[in-house]
Amino acid sequence: MDTEALGIPLTQEEQYRLLLHVCYEHASTSNHPSTHNAALLVRDGTVVLRGVNRLPLGVRELPERFEGENKHKYPNHAERDAIYGAARKGIQTESLTMVMPWLPCIPCANAIITAGIRTLIVHRQMIEKTSDRWKEELAAAVGLLQEAGVSLFAYDGTVGTKSYMHDQWWDA
Repeated sequence: MDTEALGIPLTQEEQYRLLLHVCYEHASTSNHPSTHNAALLVRDGTVVLRGVNRLPLGVRELPERFEGENKHKYPNHAERDAIYGAARKGIQTESLTMVMPWLPCIPCANAIITAGIRTLIVHRQMIEKTSDRWKEELAAAVGLLQEAGVSLFAYDGTVGTKSYMHDQWWDA
């Protein structure tokens, strides 16, 4: 996918490289078998909460919950895991920044908008690796975020770590 064609401005700000590095490192804690993704909630440059693709706390990791279409139904995506974690801990999300490697799906975009998150930082190089099968949904999610006034920026550059997504390792 092309971030520029989606109207997402590029940035090379060092703070975003550092935050994405933290994000990729935290993604390794995901219990999702094929997509290790993370999202950070950030206030004034400080990470206040982290989320990963995983089953909700207290839910057993049964293999069938990660197979076929179930792997998109049972686990929370990292964005929602972070937002739900903030609600559980009483952390206000209004006006926070979210940092994550990929673009959100439509349900996660809705959660970001509803939570009042005002800025989303993604990673251009990871978005370019996204399968074309997600292109339509992710473009629609970007449109929702832009319509709701969420500022989107794509960090352009390597962040100095590895990423495991869709059963493949990549330099991030």
